[in-house]
Amino acid sequence: MQNDIWFKAIGHCKPEEYDLATFFLMEAGVGALEELETSNAERTDFCFYSESQEFRDGIIARFPQYHFVAENEKAKDWDRWWRDRATPVHVSEKIWVRPPWVEFTPPEKNAVLLVLEAKSAFGTGDHATTALISGMMESLDFQNKIVLDIGTGTGILSMIADKLGARKVIGTEIDPLALPCIVENFKQNQCGNSRAVFGFLSAFSDSASFDIIVCNMIRTEFWPMRKDVERMLSKGGHFLLTGQLTAEKDYILHWFQECGFQVVRENTRDEWWCVDAVYTGKVR
Repeated sequence: MQNDIWFKAIGHCKPEEYDLATFFLMEAGVGALEELETSNAERTDFCFYSESQEFRDGIIARFPQYHFVAENEKAKDWDRWWRDRATPVHVSEKIWVRPPWVEFTPPEKNAVLLVLEAKSAFGTGDHATTALISGMMESLDFQNKIVLDIGTGTGILSMIADKLGARKVIGTEIDPLALPCIVENFKQNQCGNSRAVFGFLSAFSDSASFDIIVCNMIRTEFWPMRKDVERMLSKGGHFLLTGQLTAEKDYILHWFQECGFQVVRENTRDEWWCVDAVYTGKVR
């Protein structure tokens, strides 16, 4: 790589597909997307930068549906550029997230304000899937509850549960690069010990039991874990699942019917679906 060059890719999609594009590209390793101004109301233009031409070209080849065009651009202080444009995110009615370098006081009484920087982990509150589940969490009783956060990422859902009064919150993560980020975020938000577990749900003993389980994952990632959720969610406990495409929600609903989950509420935003289900133990 030449130190004075950034490798840039400019793409576009339909406006209603932008959230999904953001999710897929970040899952593929793109650090950040910049939404670009356009006079065409029928599409959303965006771009990303990389220090590696090989990585950029690989993303372009992997996602032809976004019509990427490659460009090279003189390098700039990307961290400073991004920091100068960062603003607080109103995640849900009561929950806000601000970057550490932005001063902000929420206007709402009894609001939850988290100070959060994603770094190498996914989840700063600006994605529709996080907003959906946060809205459900803020109206659920977490007082004195034991909570499991599957695939905790930055720890945002774990910290929300902590701020809402949970007695104990345990997160799981399989990305070792996310773990230092989680510890730092918990400390910065006065949430105590993160209790993040590195590994899969099979690491928990058969006696492990949780009052509430939350999860933000796409279906293909979550699907192999459903038996563990059945095993670890206490009877009468709530399972909050987001990251599901509305087109695929019937897979989840069929599983619920087979295994004794009763849907309490569900919500959608764009192409994303989120659900809160109570485990009854009564199989239909």
